Amino acid sequence: MRLEIGAFHVTDIKFGDHTGYSKGILTVNKEELLKVVKEDEHITTADLRIVHPGDEVVLCPVKEAVEMRCKVSGGHGIFPGVLSEMEIAGSGRTHCLQDCSLLVVGEHWGGFQDGLIAMGGAYQHHTIFGDMVNLVLVADTDEEFEKREQQKKNHALRWAGMRLAEYVGQCVKDLEPENIEVYDLPP
Repeated sequence: MRLEIGAFHVTDIKFGDHTGYSKGILTVNKEELLKVVKEDEHITTADLRIVHPGDEVVLCPVKEAVEMRCKVSGGHGIFPGVLSEMEIAGSGRTHCLQDCSLLVVGEHWGGFQDGLIAMGGAYQHHTIFGDMVNLVLVADTDEEFEKREQQKKNHALRWAGMRLAEYVGQCVKDLEPENIEVYDLPP
């Protein structure tokens, strides 16, 4: 099995008229991305924000952290069995937007498994996410069935994050990566 990871190193994320990548800048069209998020009828509210290292922001409850990527060859998607058919992963070429992350944060309630990320202050460096620029999806759902459960699935939020990560990742599909890591393993 041979997997190639093509890296695009993001130094900043900005809102703009289109979604694309150029010279370290990831530009995202907020309205376009929110349409992707709201494809799930269970998402009741959604907003996108951009946070940078040093911002006096605490993100909580963090449901998911996803690297934005796309499959260039050797498969149908980056989340086999979730957003595409079930298949063996780990071959072909994948392009990744690195040094940034897509974070999914619940608008209201959380569970004991949810995370907390400080973007500034004394605890900023306690996670890798505090030291990178992040695109943040803040959303809520109508999944009332688990509102008072300690262990929440957050299905709609997690799937929206994965759809969004794959959608944004498509902006580098046809670009030449800044560097490529190769993992060549025996079958």
